Amino acid sequence: MTKTSSRARDVFTGTADALVAAGLITPGELKPQKGRPDGCTAFLAGGEPCPPSRRAWREPGYRAIRLLDDGTYRLEVTVSKEVQAWRRKQAAAAEHEAEQDRINKEVAEEGHKYRNWALRHDFGGYAETWEGTKAQLQAHGIGVGLKFPGEPGAPEELQCKCPLGFAVRVFRSSCDRAKTAAGIYIAQSFYLPRCKEPKQYVAHAPGVMREVSTAAGWLSSDLYYGTANALIAAGLVPDFDLFPGQPGRNKVQASYRKDWTPATTSNGQEWGATICKRGKGGQYSVEVPVSQEEEQRRRSLRKSRDDENQQKERAIADERRKLRQLANGTEMSVEKFRENCAWATEVWIGELRRVFAKADGVLRFDIPEDSELSDELAEAFQTIREAVQTADVTHDKKLEAEVHKRLKLTAAQNDKGLQSLLHSTKHLRLVHSAPDGQ
Repeated sequence: MTKTSSRARDVFTGTADALVAAGLITPGELKPQKGRPDGCTAFLAGGEPCPPSRRAWREPGYRAIRLLDDGTYRLEVTVSKEVQAWRRKQAAAAEHEAEQDRINKEVAEEGHKYRNWALRHDFGGYAETWEGTKAQLQAHGIGVGLKFPGEPGAPEELQCKCPLGFAVRVFRSSCDRAKTAAGIYIAQSFYLPRCKEPKQYVAHAPGVMREVSTAAGWLSSDLYYGTANALIAAGLVPDFDLFPGQPGRNKVQASYRKDWTPATTSNGQEWGATICKRGKGGQYSVEVPVSQEEEQRRRSLRKSRDDENQQKERAIADERRKLRQLANGTEMSVEKFRENCAWATEVWIGELRRVFAKADGVLRFDIPEDSELSDELAEAFQTIREAVQTADVTHDKKLEAEVHKRLKLTAAQNDKGLQSLLHSTKHLRLVHSAPDGQ
């Protein structure tokens, strides 16, 4: 007989005679139980058989016996709440110790990468990002005179502003412990506001509210809220016995298939609804799936919103880059411009090469390497490379003047003292006007 343990259960495996001899089961407990498969029995803490409709595996003292394929038996016993709490505490301590060992190993193996760290500044993605030490970030005008995360009395995440007045959050990496140990911080300034869209509700039936679907909300289901009686009257739940907390149900949440039989991960049937208890006021939520057409419509809306946001973020990133260059006096040189364009050229040429080499089903371009067309393509690619390296580069003075103007407007817009003065004297407010006048 063998014994293993999890946080909530003790598991014994062995022959029937060994389990009986150990006093863990009795021969009578191996007899078939009505409503359960052959070889499976379950008992409550008092020793009485557990009804199949009652989900009592979390109750201390619950025992389940199962006949295995090799003729042995597996006995699962739910331990007491005190033992579960002790095991959770022990597991948490072991996890903490293992995490510390992992951090120390990572610092030893990867720490050399962060010596003599040079400040990184990037405009990609959804935010302007800096990576550097506290001294490097403060020299860049971020968090000057403030305590950084990890210092005594400092917040977990520092909220401050950059010299241009844009909001910046400073934090330590949670996945790269070696970088954190080296004192390197991450600072981000989001291009678009990062706030949750407020939830809205509409009346679905007397006493029942439905959450309005948004591009950032649920895609495959709808949520309804109300009391048990209101949800039943609205036809969302057929019977009061199906609600959490009723005999045979979980205390907080209950999931069902479309025929209102309990849903499990192994039934292979479609999910029908999930009922959740909300607080102690007798309120519940019911989540039900929407049609495939409605789900596809919502996914299209989300994709349209994401595409629109990405376009906005790219435009703002380009604007930020210009503002930073002028504010710092580090406008891009012609040499750096050519270098960036040469890199982008190689990327696009690589993509074009894959286009001509890629097969779609049984179709592909028939361009042998020694053919005339192959030579012409290679010559065209080389012409593009040479144009990037030798073509004249013009300097747009008009655009530079516009950016200088926007730089002054941005600084004024983020000047709290100036905004307060305008508001208190003439009830005016200086705002940043976009090029299209909006």
